[in-house]
Amino acid sequence: MDWSELPHDLLGSILERLPVADHHRCGLVCSSWRSATKSNLFAPAAQSPWLMLPFNPRATSPSAKSSAQFYSLSERKVYRIPLPDPPVSDRLCIGSSHGWLIAADETSELHLLNPITRAQLPLPSITTFPFVEALRDRKGHITSYNLYLGGDDDDFAPESFAPDQLRYFFYEKAVVSSDHTVMLIHNPLFKLAFAQPGDEEWTMVDTPSSYWVDAIFSSSGQCCTLESTGRVEAWDLHGPLPTSAIVAPSLGYSDCSKYLVELPAGQLLQVRRWRDPLRLGCSWEPRPLYVEHTTTRVEVFELRLGRNGWAWVREQKEGLTGFALFLGKNGSLCVSTRECPELKGNCVYLRTTALGRLRGVTMWFRMLECLI
Repeated sequence: MDWSELPHDLLGSILERLPVADHHRCGLVCSSWRSATKSNLFAPAAQSPWLMLPFNPRATSPSAKSSAQFYSLSERKVYRIPLPDPPVSDRLCIGSSHGWLIAADETSELHLLNPITRAQLPLPSITTFPFVEALRDRKGHITSYNLYLGGDDDDFAPESFAPDQLRYFFYEKAVVSSDHTVMLIHNPLFKLAFAQPGDEEWTMVDTPSSYWVDAIFSSSGQCCTLESTGRVEAWDLHGPLPTSAIVAPSLGYSDCSKYLVELPAGQLLQVRRWRDPLRLGCSWEPRPLYVEHTTTRVEVFELRLGRNGWAWVREQKEGLTGFALFLGKNGSLCVSTRECPELKGNCVYLRTTALGRLRGVTMWFRMLECLI
């Protein structure tokens, strides 16, 4: 039997059941298998998380700049994967979920990038936001951006940014659904916008008094967003205008990082994290940095239905036995330690530093002991 001539549907059924590493190896067998592994229809099944490793900021070779390294927790092994242009080491990652990275290039434009299939999908231009203006030279190349922080108020002069600098201020976080809908938290004032690849512009969500800090796409496909006081709203993005419903009440404001996570059974968790920052500077980074030097406390709350309606209830010390949480710039994850025994239950895995570019640290986590 000529294995290169396996029926397309049969080959796809096999690929969908393979771990990420084996899915990647299948693409090396022959051209027909390579084509199937690059298809978004046959992405690998969810497995133990892969972690993106730091880029070497002083690397100059084209291969080092255009490929990324991933660490497989289950295999304890590093894989280097070449990725399409623009060079991945020059991008700013603002989120990841469902196997996709959401990253801004050196002109501050966003793309969806799948490291396994190497598929890349452009998102609407940043210039479709009404308060962003691109200034161009005679050849049409962007020379700078003007950001109008005061809206229509003429008393506020625009702030100017170099093409590769606006992304550091403008984008806070993004998550993507299984159908490639992207929900973006952006500045000024941590607002919401959403789009899909192929859309002509971003759709802004009008929530004038809200300050959004996290978002997830639930297992049902619904987008849920976390506000700075702990309130959660679920969004319907398929109508002529986006609408929302409050699904979780406020927990009160605290000066800490906040994350929204869904358990496998569908329950919502809110994680609050306190840390001591240490200001550092790096010559190869464009802005002052806060390195997450020490996480001092983590509190986890579960949304439960009581006599007076839905409320946040603090989890006890052993409340997440059997689960590990991954928190960071990516979409937050809850992973079963029964399915991934290499992970430690009742723990949160946290990204160690936030150095900005992908070449800094993106998906690299450390485990904080005694979390709950």
